[in-house]
Amino acid sequence: MQSDRKERGAVAVEMAIVLPLLLLILLGIIEFGRALNVQVSLTQAAREGARYAAIHHSEAGLDVSGTALAAAPALAGLGVTVTNNATSCTSGANVTVTTKVTLSSMTGFLDAGFFGAPGVFPLKMTGVGVMRCGG
Repeated sequence: MQSDRKERGAVAVEMAIVLPLLLLILLGIIEFGRALNVQVSLTQAAREGARYAAIHHSEAGLDVSGTALAAAPALAGLGVTVTNNATSCTSGANVTVTTKVTLSSMTGFLDAGFFGAPGVFPLKMTGVGVMRCGG
């Protein structure tokens, strides 16, 4: 009976030591997954914008930015900027669409200066899509 009481206290101490480490790993996995999702969405948006510009380059009222952002709803509210060279697109030339965002962390644990060290966030992320105009 007496050894059971000692072990109960040991379990509580072990949990107090291990739990913060496990939570830090869990938050890192969540942040990494979100950053990966945003990167894939940026690339998808740029590729869709380039496809739209390559097909519709000769039409008036070409909205490459709107098309690119509509193709990736996961980017809504992140302040994504879209740049393109669709106005100079001629048949046989390439059109390039670039999407950029500065991604901040959700939790704050990986921000610069949180533990007195340089942090991972904010991340400057870019997606690029290139397609041949008119073809």
